[in-house]
Amino acid sequence: MKISKRTQSKFAEFASECGTLREITEAFENEGFTPDPTFQPSVFGERRALVGKYHAGIDLSDPEQQKRLLDTYVETIDSWCTRDSHGRLPLGPRALVASLRRDEAPIDEQGNLISAPSLSLDLAPFSTLTNTAVLEEHLGRMAAGIKEDPAAAIGSAKELAESVCKLVLDDYGLPSAKAAKLLELYKTAANALAISRTSVPNSARGSQASQKVLQNLATMVQSLAELRDELGLGHGRSKTSPALERHARLACNASPTLTEFVLETWQTRKVQVP
Repeated sequence: MKISKRTQSKFAEFASECGTLREITEAFENEGFTPDPTFQPSVFGERRALVGKYHAGIDLSDPEQQKRLLDTYVETIDSWCTRDSHGRLPLGPRALVASLRRDEAPIDEQGNLISAPSLSLDLAPFSTLTNTAVLEEHLGRMAAGIKEDPAAAIGSAKELAESVCKLVLDDYGLPSAKAAKLLELYKTAANALAISRTSVPNSARGSQASQKVLQNLATMVQSLAELRDELGLGHGRSKTSPALERHARLACNASPTLTEFVLETWQTRKVQVP
């Protein structure tokens, strides 16, 4: 998820119609945001200008701040709007919700947060990662898409594993073909990290077996991605993807497992370097 300028504009429109200055202030400050005192609004209207000041003080490159901003929007939709007898939102907040969903926010059509499955992969311990943003984006898309968009979740699972392999190759100064498939990238990264030779210390047979398991994980994620692509929506195709939630869950469990092993090995190799 990356909340866009378009969505911020939709929220400003919604706030100017449905919120008061006090409510706008409380909504942002309840999530720990403060206005940027240097911001010079280019719009008319006190409420729009106030929203602009708060938006200007938010770092949208920070996933944690993006999450808090989403919580701000969801809370205002819930507290400022009156739904009809069918539970539907008025037109203004519906436009905001539609824009948030285009930003891949984990919400349903009524503006309710979707409880995304937890994908356990703590990136904090890996000092070799100077920037975790790209991996965090893949993990976020995977978690949000398992139920709502399995095909997209599978694609992100493949991209997560590809990204960590490319990070390793970049660190070791090794080229990677732009069109390289996941298994090819994994094999090159595994060779750079000597995974095949030392996966299990002091056991050649153990290392061989471990490498086979890891290659099978990479192959499985790649195969699920090919399933997603077979009848996907791209290139003007008329049929939906055959990927189901269980396929997405399989890919989204396998990919972080593979990624974590590569990260841990990479970290170990770097620590061992004198």
